[in-house]
Amino acid sequence: MKNIIILFFCFLLTISCEQHPKNTLNLTASVQQNDELKENPLLMKPITSSINPENSTMSTFYGNDIAFDYAQHHPDADYPENAILYEVTWKQKPDEVWFGGNIPKEIYSVEKISFTDSRSVYERYEGKPLRRILGNNTKDQLRKEIILDQRMAVSP
Repeated sequence: MKNIIILFFCFLLTISCEQHPKNTLNLTASVQQNDELKENPLLMKPITSSINPENSTMSTFYGNDIAFDYAQHHPDADYPENAILYEVTWKQKPDEVWFGGNIPKEIYSVEKISFTDSRSVYERYEGKPLRRILGNNTKDQLRKEIILDQRMAVSP
């Protein structure tokens, strides 16, 4: 009888300690179907990333295959025709798993630079859902220069 009671309490302890899996996909930090973007930059190759603690944001600089290959072998921003770059910026939230860490909360903005016929075109998307923002030429030019100044992150 004593053994049965011990086994029963062990069984109850095991059941109460079982962790239920949480949804590990961060949907709020993803591009949604109703966004105006024609392609999902999060499916492209990451070139580098950055964090801005003052604004509580984090960004990743993505490129299509042409842009990624160029960034791997060239330190300049003279990307070839058909190269496409995206700077995706998220607001941050505390990570529930790692104490002191932050993860993307929701997309704050997406900036796109596409290269055609020896010129580059800058576009900015904001809001929920993401919509193209018609901006100020001076500010847009400054943002484009800041984005193009980024270099590929070097990893061992």
